[in-house]
Amino acid sequence: MNFNRFSRLWSFIHLVDNTSKDPDNLDRLWKVRPIIDIVQKKTQTISPSEHLFCDEQMVPFIGNLDIKQYIRGKPCPWGIKILVLCNADGRVLSFEIYQGKKTNMAEEYKSFGLGAGMVLNLAGRLQLVEFTKLYFDNFFTSLALLERLSEMGLYRTGTIRSNRLQGARLETDSDMKKRGRGSFCEVVASSGDTCLVKWMDNRSVILASNMIGSGAMNKVRRWCKQTKAYLQVDQPQVVSLYNQYMGGVDKMDQMLSYYRTFIRSKKWTMRLIFHMVNLSICNSWLEYIADRKAKAERSMDLLSFHMEIAEALTSAEGMTPRRRGRPRSLTSSEEDEHENVDESASRKRKMKFQRPCSAVKNDAFSHWPQKVKGQSRCKNSPCVLKTRTMCLKCIVPLCLEEDRNCFKEFHIKK
Repeated sequence: MNFNRFSRLWSFIHLVDNTSKDPDNLDRLWKVRPIIDIVQKKTQTISPSEHLFCDEQMVPFIGNLDIKQYIRGKPCPWGIKILVLCNADGRVLSFEIYQGKKTNMAEEYKSFGLGAGMVLNLAGRLQLVEFTKLYFDNFFTSLALLERLSEMGLYRTGTIRSNRLQGARLETDSDMKKRGRGSFCEVVASSGDTCLVKWMDNRSVILASNMIGSGAMNKVRRWCKQTKAYLQVDQPQVVSLYNQYMGGVDKMDQMLSYYRTFIRSKKWTMRLIFHMVNLSICNSWLEYIADRKAKAERSMDLLSFHMEIAEALTSAEGMTPRRRGRPRSLTSSEEDEHENVDESASRKRKMKFQRPCSAVKNDAFSHWPQKVKGQSRCKNSPCVLKTRTMCLKCIVPLCLEEDRNCFKEFHIKK
């Protein structure tokens, strides 16, 4: 495909008919809603693990868009915000794109606010078993959310802001600094199912949980500026658990950043479309890794996984693309050099063949045999004989004789 054809096709990418919008449709994302619904439906089929984490994700975009957000501390602070619920290993289970007041949320959860209501909204879409453990940061946490999750039979742990404590009395920061790093205090709600723990490190942090209180003390290493040395500081168990399982969305962001489809476009729709594609690939790779580990088999890295998908998509429904145009004509010096090449040396050159990926090999489409001049060793294991037959799509030599049909065996899914 030449560049002009690619550019023309690129300019006409649409998922819906722009002239058929319903005037009563208030969905800000209606132009890309089909692919969002498809990805949401697929992610919700993934089995949730014991530990789940809810956080914000950003689709990088700095153009003009009314729902564009800024989140300080994110690798890409400007963009489209997505609220994500995922497993501890990064697999996305459910998500919702932020649209301000028009964000999709069940009516019964809107009274909890955006953060807490979205946790309930995302968790409500999944069939979570009792005693599943949820983790979230202070953007989502409120005491009302904790009470509601407790009624649903779910464990929850999260950091909480000091202005959402609803009158709960904890030690002040100045008093805890006098006690030194590693000091903590805790209070229990009158209902007895929620515990607030305040821990002093470089600065204070407050966590709320119905799963565990301060628990057993762990030792963590911290740098002291005064003594210029490392110290052993006490850390409550609830803080250790939160730090252990809080990074699921960050892991997904890291994988997305490795091989993100770069688009130099002012259209927010293109950014969102290809973010959904990249998200699907990373989710699929994590599923693939989990399956390989269960079978104790070797697995591909993320780049190889991307390349195999690209090969399957470009070859699955047609012939392998060939170089366009006629061969380049040789110059006079190249012709002289070509004539002087030793024929015996040219015969010794072996043609290298690369086996196609399984998706292309087993698609049962457009695999045609063709006779070629030279003989090559058959690529259907364990056959070691030489043949003059080659598959036009897979570009590998395969035996096709009366007494052996490696061509058929090679293309059958095993």
